[in-house]
Amino acid sequence: MAGSVFLVSTAGVALAHECMVINRSQKGEQAVGNSPMWLSENMATHESYEFVFVVVFGVTPTEEMLDQAVASHIEQGLQEWASFFQHHTLLTNPKTGEDNPGGAKHSADLKGVEHWSDTDLGQAMIAIAASLLP
Repeated sequence: MAGSVFLVSTAGVALAHECMVINRSQKGEQAVGNSPMWLSENMATHESYEFVFVVVFGVTPTEEMLDQAVASHIEQGLQEWASFFQHHTLLTNPKTGEDNPGGAKHSADLKGVEHWSDTDLGQAMIAIAASLLP
């Protein structure tokens, strides 16, 4: 169980920051893993979906729910790899904690850095988890 808590916390850290580049290729997503500024995560995992169930819905999922979520993710052909900026939220000034006006202006234009929950990937993952709620 301790191992699963560690893995959940890794995915949770990435998704909690939420700042991701949505228009990278799959190869680009995997290559960015070499950067200390970005965390590359496989989104089609139990850990990523456990974060969605727990944080978005407040539900602790069963193994069966996680298996079904991952299978659905793969069946739908959703993006598997995503890169998250891991030092601070890109749309927020790290020194003041205030929203960055430039970042806020572009945070929902789907052309660069976006919040995970605002992307097609985030919305699809939330929908998959919602469809499996008891």
